[in-house]
This record gives sequence, C-alpha cells and structure tokens, in this order.
Amino acid sequence: MTRQGFRRIALSETDERWMAEDQIIGLLRQKIHFMDVTDRDLESVASLKAYKAEDCPTSASKQSVVLPIAGNVSVPALTSWLTELSTSFKTRYYQSPSGAKASQWIFDQAKHLAKKAAANVKVSVKQFEHPWPQSSVIARIEGEDAADAPVVVLSAHLDSVNHQNPWFGQSPGADDDGKASLLGGETRARTLIRPPFPPICSLYKPRPIEFHWYAGEEGGLLGSQKVVAAYKRAGIPVFGVLQSDMTGYFPSGETETIVVMTDFVDPALTRFLKALVETYAGVGWTETSCGFACSDHASWTKAGFPSAFMFESEFPASSPYVHTPVDDVSNVSFEHMAKFTKLAIAFAVEMSLF
Repeated sequence: MTRQGFRRIALSETDERWMAEDQIIGLLRQKIHFMDVTDRDLESVASLKAYKAEDCPTSASKQSVVLPIAGNVSVPALTSWLTELSTSFKTRYYQSPSGAKASQWIFDQAKHLAKKAAANVKVSVKQFEHPWPQSSVIARIEGEDAADAPVVVLSAHLDSVNHQNPWFGQSPGADDDGKASLLGGETRARTLIRPPFPPICSLYKPRPIEFHWYAGEEGGLLGSQKVVAAYKRAGIPVFGVLQSDMTGYFPSGETETIVVMTDFVDPALTRFLKALVETYAGVGWTETSCGFACSDHASWTKAGFPSAFMFESEFPASSPYVHTPVDDVSNVSFEHMAKFTKLAIAFAVEMSLF
C-alpha cells in the first residue's frame, strides 16, 4: 500500500511510519537517521540468500604490496578533486537538477580515469539509474580470478543536502560526503589502475574491486538499497564492503583517530579494519556506534552481506558544518583524509589478494 505524497520511513528496525516531505526534512534537521523503505527494495529480496562469504582476513599480510601503492596518495590531488566537486554544484541533493549533474560529473570523471588504466587492467564504469534524477555510479576493476569471484566494494554516497532548504539551499557537501566520494576517484586514479599494482597482480589472482557512489543517501539510503537489492537478486557474490562517510574533519585539540563503527556491521570484517588501522594509518582506532541507518553500510548489512564503516571522529567531535552552506574545503583536513584514502587502498588490496 502507498499513500500519495507520503513516504514509508523506518526509524528503527521495528518502527515504520508514513511521513510527508516536511516531516522527513524535519528528521534531517534533528539529525535523526532513517531509511526510506517505501519501495520495499531490500524487503523484496529478504527471502533470497545472500552469498555466504568465506572468512575475511584477520590481519594485514600484504604490506609489501600496499605500502608502495599508498605512497602514491597525493594531498594536492585530493584537494583539487574535492574543491572541484564541492564548488561546481550549488547542491548535490538527489532530487535536484544540479544533483543529477553532479552524478554525471562523477561518472564522466570515472570514465576519464578508466582510460588511463594500465594496458593489462580492465576497468568498466556504469550508471545505475533510479526513479529520481540522480544516478548512482559503479566502477569495476576486473580481477584475474573467475568472472564470478566475490567482489570487494569501496563505497560512499555522492549526494549532499542543506537541511534548511534541500532543493535550493547551498550544499557543497565537502565532508558529507564529497571527501569519501573522492576516495574512490583518488584510489582508482593514482593507485589500483596504474603500476605498481597491476604488475604485482600477475603474482596473484586478485578478486574484482568495485567503487560505488550512491545517490540519495540523505533521502534515506535510497540508492544503496536499490543497488544492494539488485546485487542480491542477481546472486552477485560480495566478499566485503567498506563504507566511508565523513572522513575529512579533524577538530583542533583532539587526538587524531580513525573511528570504527561497531553496530550494523560485520564483526569479523570490523576486526580486520582495526588491524588495517594499526598497520597502515599511523594513528590509533576508536570504537563507537552510530545507530540505525546512519550510512549506506546499513543497506548491505540488512541484506546479509558483510560490511564495515569508518568515520572521521567520535560523534560529539564530528564536523558541525554538515548539511550547511559552510561544509566546504576550508573546514576539511586533507591530511586526515589522506589517512582514510590509504586505508581504503589497504582494504582493497588486502581483500582482493587474500
């Protein structure tokens, strides 16, 4: 059953309500996480079995591969990419025309980068269209194992929102979630599609690696629900998912850390993420929880796939600028962001070559 002008909103695993748009915007203003389940995407595949992944790694073991690649991470490149993304569009709200243009821009950037891949690396990029204007974007680096080998996913959301005026308000979304979106671009452009990674792959049979940029996260994890449901319906095996959302703010006077979420995630994959932090980040990790539907990893977990989620700081110390016109690059630490980029590289390489 549907109600004209209303959406079915889940506020917890047991609390669903019909809500009008102004009520949903009110949730954004109150920073209440929610999942829009009107289309019953994940519910429609609930009876299907998710691919039961083999055990993930328990410790880092590919330092000789990861460290040279991570050394190619460039803070100036991160700065340039995020500055262009966050200043080229007034808002990346998923229902807005500029939100659709932002999605097209990310698709075009990914296609451009794919052309720079090493000769022996096959990269494909596609748009995953939705009923709203903004598309999700998926880029895939093919592995050298069987075509149906379990995929490793690095994910983020590409949309932004101004919680006072979602449709027309200025929303640069540099921290939420532009900087995590660029992890995919930077990781692909400067690391995994160019030497030294491709030649090293000849020594292994790497799993495919995918980069997902989801539309409509701020509208209730809309894009990720549809992508995840499509993967489950098609029987696509997923080895593990690492979601990055808000990885660029580092408050002055605080101890720098990588925050690892402990709820609505896979415990084993989360333990492995902590091991990666200890090996590659140069700072420690901190545990916290973020509650129901706080980012797109929740869609994968709900569907039965293993996911983990890393975040910039503990919530009281996270960016106060998100969902406002001043969530811009002046309030982002690119050095902090570079650590997350290196962790994304480590996750992709260690999981692909395991």
